[in-house]
Parts: sequence; structure tokens; C-alpha cells
Amino acid sequence: MSTGKPIISATVKALKANDIPNKAEQTGTGRRGKSGKQVANQNRGGVGKNSANYWKARLFKPVNDRGEASPHFSMKIQFKGKRVAFTLGTSNQEAAAAKAAGIYNDLLALGIEGTLAKHRPTGKGEDVSTLGAWIEAARKVFDKSPTTFDSYARAARNIAASILKVERTKKRFGRKGGSFRQQADKTPVSLFTPRAVQEWKIRYVKERGANNPARQRSARISCNSYLQSARSLFQEDIAKHLPPLEMEERPFEKVDFYPRESMKYHSKIDPSILLGKARADLAEANPEAFKILLLALGAGLRRGEIDRLLWRQIDFDGGEIHIEITEAGGLKSASSTGKVAIDSTLCGLLRGFKAKATSQYVVVGGAGEGGSRAWGQRYRCQDAFDSLLSWLRKNGVEDRRALHTLRKEAGAIIATKSGIYSASKFLRHSDIKTTAQHYADNKERVSIDLGALMPAEGTIPFPSGQPETKKPATRRKSA
Repeated sequence: MSTGKPIISATVKALKANDIPNKAEQTGTGRRGKSGKQVANQNRGGVGKNSANYWKARLFKPVNDRGEASPHFSMKIQFKGKRVAFTLGTSNQEAAAAKAAGIYNDLLALGIEGTLAKHRPTGKGEDVSTLGAWIEAARKVFDKSPTTFDSYARAARNIAASILKVERTKKRFGRKGGSFRQQADKTPVSLFTPRAVQEWKIRYVKERGANNPARQRSARISCNSYLQSARSLFQEDIAKHLPPLEMEERPFEKVDFYPRESMKYHSKIDPSILLGKARADLAEANPEAFKILLLALGAGLRRGEIDRLLWRQIDFDGGEIHIEITEAGGLKSASSTGKVAIDSTLCGLLRGFKAKATSQYVVVGGAGEGGSRAWGQRYRCQDAFDSLLSWLRKNGVEDRRALHTLRKEAGAIIATKSGIYSASKFLRHSDIKTTAQHYADNKERVSIDLGALMPAEGTIPFPSGQPETKKPATRRKSA
């Protein structure tokens, strides 16, 4: 007769009964009911191998046959039955521990072979110990503008040659590179020690500034620019793809820059006079130079934007120039894309030039659509740029970057007329701080209307500007 309760077999009952003494027996023998991974993590203080804290106490400095300890930390690890070691390339324990954790993560992601190839190249490998070798290797992994990279390499070569006191000659501008470039490229990257860079920095300003405060200011600005570009050549985005350098720190990593100088633009030209002269001298005799001036001053375009501007980018009906990436070339940055408003006068002048145009480009280039410049950055219409620069300097625009001065002038006019935010939008800056630092010059004469603040005449004695005359004292009559 069924009682409604489940029937449990004798075998199951026996197994259940056996569980109790077994558990007690395990406890009695000191065994813990935890997995191997749990026990390991407990021994590490709850910190895994992918944490820098795990590796701090496990780093070591190898000792050579002479009993000399390496200045850099190393690590050892056993992974999937293989024991491997890695040199971490730094004597800073925090940095070494972080790098060790990164190597462990690479082991998980890439495996032993991939990690060894990345962090411990076998055989001779790629030699990047000289500046020239580093530049060529870095060029292959740099994924931004080639022009930008060239500015990095040029700055590093200039600093290296200056530290070595290489004589500068015009040969350095040759296509094959003269002695200046060759000697710079042979320089070991280890030359860029903090002391060597600091001594170069001081000497650079001293040699160019002499006792002239204005030249010293200009030299400090140029020095900072060189240092920033040279440091970018060794930035992490590049260095992570190349073999490690035998240096405590990457070159220029802790360089001290000069305090930032004021970059405010102060207008020294009268645009109406300049345009009048340009119309008389260039409109007919040199129309390409005249078009460049109009686009720089009237639309605030950069040199590269003018060089690559196509007629189809100009909306004559809407009064706009569309700055965008085309088959003719890219832009300085993503923020450079935009629409620039132009007035009816500029529209009319450009429309007249378009009616006679035989090229898709607004500014026609030289022979073969290229300039005659044999060094530095080359522009499609370099000859027209050079022609305008020569004319500008003869007509009072003496700045070293005379063409860019026209863009600054355009920004100052907009800032004065419509404010800093309108100027930032017009110039297509990525950050309004850039506009405030460079293009916030107020061209209008501003003064306080003191007359409006004065009280009405007669309420307060007002000095006449004439010397005050004292009235003769009168004698008091005695009674």
C-alpha cells in the first residue's frame, strides 16, 4: 500500500550516508574544500596576474657573470608549461610592474610565440639605435599625415645636429641629403639625454636671442616648437610598434618647456590699403597671386586649403566655400571641415575668374601642377605662393609667415565685428581656446567716454587749465 512518499533505493541511501564521514574525514586531515585557482588567488592576496600589484614583489634585477646587477627590472613567468623571462627596460618599480602585467595580458591574447615576438625579438632583429633608423622604422607605422611626420623628423635631426655642432650648409636641402642630414641620421638615439637636451635648449635661445628681448622671445617659441615635434617622434603611439630603446626613458619624455609666450595677434596692416595695392598690382599682372590673397584675407583659408581648392567647392548662390576632403587632398584636421561665408564682393571677383578658368583648381599651379621648390613641403601652386609672399613683404607685411598673417587679420576682423565665438567658427578651430590665444585682437580703438561720466556743469568746480590767481587779502576795519 503506497504512503505517498518517494521510494529511495538502498544504493542512494548508502551514498548519502557515506558523504558524512567522508566530509568529516577531509576536514580532519586539514584539506580545504576550495579549487586550485581559489587557493592561488588567496595566496596572492586576492590579486590576479593581470594586476601590477601582483608583480611588484616578484620583479628582480638580473646579475651578470661579473656579479653586476642590471639597472632594469625583469620578470619570469611559467605559462602553459613553458617558463620565460622578459627584460622590462626600466628601473622604476611601478612602471616595471605595469609592463609585466601587460606582458601577462599579451600571453593570454597572443600566446607565447606572439608575446616573445612583441617583447623579446630573437636574433639580430630590427636595429633602431640610430636616429635615421628610428625615423625610417617609425615612418612605416605612422598612420597620420606624412607632412606631420616630416616635421617631427626634421625637428629631431636639427636638435641632434646642433648637439653635435654639425656645420650647417645649403647641401642639407639637397634631394639626397647633405652632410648635415647624414651626420644627424648616424647619431645614436641615446644622444638625447635630459642633460644634452637641456644644454641645447639654453644654447639655442642664447645664440639667437643675444641681448635682444624680442629675438629671445621668438627663440623661446621656436625652441618649444622643436622640442614638441621631436618628442612626438618618440611618442607611445609610435614606440609601441618598434623594438625598445636601451634607455631609461624615451627621448624628450621629461623635457622642460619654456613658459608659453603670448601669441596674441596684433594687427600692423591696413587691409583696405593692402587690397587697393593688390588690385592695382596683381589683378591683371598676376591673377593667381591675387586669388590667393583674396582667399586668405577674405575667407581666412589656410595655405593648403587654398592650394587644393576646387571650383565646385564654391557655392556662388549661397555665398559659401565648402572646405572638405576631396580627391585633391585632405585637411589639417577633422575640425577643418566646414562652410565659410563670403561676401558678395568676393563672390563677384571669384565668379569673374571662374568664367575664364581652364582648370578645376581655383588657383592654377605651375608647370606640371607643381612648384619649383626642391626642399621642405611642396605645394601644387608653390610658384604663385612665392610670388605673393615677395609682393607682401614689399608692401609692409614683414612677418616671417606673411601669408598666414592674412588669415590672422581675417580672424581679428571677425572677432572685432562679431565676437570670439564667431571668429572661432569662421576660422574652424577645434577649440575656442586656440582662437582666444591667437586671434582675439581688437582692432577698434576703445576708450572710456569720460565726458559722459562727468556731472552736469556747475555742480562741481572744473579746473580751467589756467594758473590759479589769488585774490588780495582785505584788511578788517577796526571799530
